[in-house]
Amino acid sequence: MRVLVIGAAGKLLNGSFMLCPREAHLHKGRVGSAALAACLAKNHVVTAFVRSPSKLPLEVRTHPRIRVVRGDATSPASLVEAIRDQDAIIQTAIYGSNSPWGTSDSEKVIRTIVTAIKEVQSSRRLGATPIRLWVLSGQVLLDIPGGRGKIEGDVIPIHPEHYQNYAFLQQDARDVDWSLLCPGRIEEGEVRVLLYQCR
Repeated sequence: MRVLVIGAAGKLLNGSFMLCPREAHLHKGRVGSAALAACLAKNHVVTAFVRSPSKLPLEVRTHPRIRVVRGDATSPASLVEAIRDQDAIIQTAIYGSNSPWGTSDSEKVIRTIVTAIKEVQSSRRLGATPIRLWVLSGQVLLDIPGGRGKIEGDVIPIHPEHYQNYAFLQQDARDVDWSLLCPGRIEEGEVRVLLYQCR
């Protein structure tokens, strides 16, 4: 499978990135770099879409199954070009702000990605397998165990972009094959991530 990881540099804290033959893990990594490693562990061919390729360790930039593309996730033209030959996309570029203290480009990024996917899919042959999109969201959208329909964000209103992105995907991305990727908190230290549901 050909997978585009948007935001693949994903907060490498000290730049260390390790691939083991039987599983991938990142030492002191975050979601973008963990997704990149997990895709490689499943033998996918990965396009790492990043603003600054120099942030990726040398072993990532020179890996035989990784193509590095410099781009801006708010630019439709650069996304269309990067998406054109992909089977799946994992969006990890922007997480969200800690409201009310900040803002982010999360909503703009999600809308730009969905628009680019629609453009690329409209140019593919009829009956082609749709591009699979995984959107980084957060635990604020997850159900509270025993909360009877309440989500964490109902209790603690942080990361407001996640609600807007979720509403947008439900309303305006019905013709896109999407899912939310809602990782819990990732602490410093070794992170082991495997993507079991990739086709």
